Amino acid sequence: MPSIHSTELLLILVVALLVIGPERLPATIRTVSLWLGRFRRSFYKVKAEIEREINADEVRRQLHNESVLADIRDTKSEVTKAAGEARDSVNKIVNSKDFDPGASAATEEQLRNAAAEREAAVTGAGADKENSDSGQPEAATAEKEEIASAPDPEPPPAEAAQPSPAGESGR
Repeated sequence: MPSIHSTELLLILVVALLVIGPERLPATIRTVSLWLGRFRRSFYKVKAEIEREINADEVRRQLHNESVLADIRDTKSEVTKAAGEARDSVNKIVNSKDFDPGASAATEEQLRNAAAEREAAVTGAGADKENSDSGQPEAATAEKEEIASAPDPEPPPAEAAQPSPAGESGR
């Protein structure tokens, strides 16, 4: 606000005394003071309202943040609930009587193939017993065992695999 010095105030009072006169000067001063008071009050009301609006913006921001946090909490609880249901489902499966940790998810076709292979192995073993009476399969079985127990052939030495330099030919 502009500041009024004492000399300026004295000049205003002298002009007011001359213009208004000594009889009406006290009533005029009261009226002017009343209007100044009303002006100040309205100024402070506007200032307070602006501050409330600013605070209201902050409150709106906080409410928005709280609503976002509430959404996050809801989502977290849904995820936690789904994880709990999955954990319960897995525990139910693990704790069931039919649970076999080594079992695979084999299809029916794979199971049929495995059964057929077992049956063939059993019938093949029976045929070997029949042929063992003749004496020939025993020799074949012994040969198969020797081949299976034989060590793997060693790779050739590294020196033999490398070509000799052009200047060192053995000719």
